[in-house]
Amino acid sequence: MEKEVAKRSRTVQRLPFRPLYFFAARIYANLIGRFQFNLKKTGCRIKGPALILSNHTSNHDYKFVAAAVKPARISFLVTYHFFTFKKLAFWLKACGAIPKYQFATDLEAMRKIQYVVQKKNGAVWIAPEGTVYASGHLGYMSPAIAKMIRFLKVPVYTCKIEGAGLGNAKWSKKTHKGKVSINSSLLFTEEEAKTLDKDEIMKRLIDALSYNEFEFQKRENVIVKGSDKAEGFETMFYKCPCCGSEFKIRSSGNDVVCTQCGAKATFQDDFTFKWEGKKQYFENYSQWYDWQYDQVKKEVEKPDFRMEDEMDYGIDLPGVDNYKKVGHGKLTFSHDGWDYKGTYMDRQIEEHDDLRSVFIATLKVGLHFELPVRDGHTRVFYPKDGLTSMKWHLASRAMSEILGL
Repeated sequence: MEKEVAKRSRTVQRLPFRPLYFFAARIYANLIGRFQFNLKKTGCRIKGPALILSNHTSNHDYKFVAAAVKPARISFLVTYHFFTFKKLAFWLKACGAIPKYQFATDLEAMRKIQYVVQKKNGAVWIAPEGTVYASGHLGYMSPAIAKMIRFLKVPVYTCKIEGAGLGNAKWSKKTHKGKVSINSSLLFTEEEAKTLDKDEIMKRLIDALSYNEFEFQKRENVIVKGSDKAEGFETMFYKCPCCGSEFKIRSSGNDVVCTQCGAKATFQDDFTFKWEGKKQYFENYSQWYDWQYDQVKKEVEKPDFRMEDEMDYGIDLPGVDNYKKVGHGKLTFSHDGWDYKGTYMDRQIEEHDDLRSVFIATLKVGLHFELPVRDGHTRVFYPKDGLTSMKWHLASRAMSEILGL
């Protein structure tokens, strides 16, 4: 009996505190959306029970969804890491956020989602891509989301976000006002969620959330002003399309330059590139991203593919904002998996992760990349040159695609 009570207590999930949610979503998010992002909202009203799915275009997506969805109070699925922040954790809990280990099986998070939508008739938001790929178009979504939809058996809505990757690009150090659009629509009724097969669910979900930032730009004539739109660009885009050199890209103001060969591109107000000279390589950063990813994938496809570097090793700890470095050693990534050999908490360790259990490294551009939870901690690795973090991330994504994970 005591075990059953303990199990129920773990599974109970607090719904958003009504007065706080009203202020955060109805007032703050709407004001920020309107004046900082020029947010335009369209679509249907959403009531619980509901599962709300959106594409993940920027770090501000939760604000757009909170501003657009009415009258439901949303329980946002948030990576567990942010719950370790001493002050932020209080507000996340008060807002009814659900902690989830990123890119890892988390049964407790699943139970909380089920509790909210089935027991409390609430609404839960999830971004099935799991991270901001920042490619300018829809990234990879695990078929596991189709299993969740069939399991929960509640109406499913989509919130399609467009434009956030223009004024709020992932590399950018500042927010630039352009135009953001979000449209809410019903994707599956409760009956469809129960009966449709997984392939049909994935097809309809991908169709509903697919977007292209530069098609949106042309359609809406989006203009992004600013004299610093390129700054930070090299934290994501490390390979030169002219000479093929890596980690020689630098940015200043609206300009992107390769210090190896001198190739130069300038961001224009429509967020496309103007290249110096006769050769025009890419029209926009989305094309650059896809080319760069294809280049990495060709490397990863080789049987002898191997990335290796010395790194600091960090973990998240309760009450410690961000991560704490606890070791240093050598990390290797190959077709054999992930291998770390070095120090951890003043002792020597060796860790191995199979590719099927750790299939993608999420990214903090220009600084580090993260691997899923181990022994209750999210792990973070700091390369000597933070600019290489993007290549580790892309290589892990390419490996997952090649292996069909």
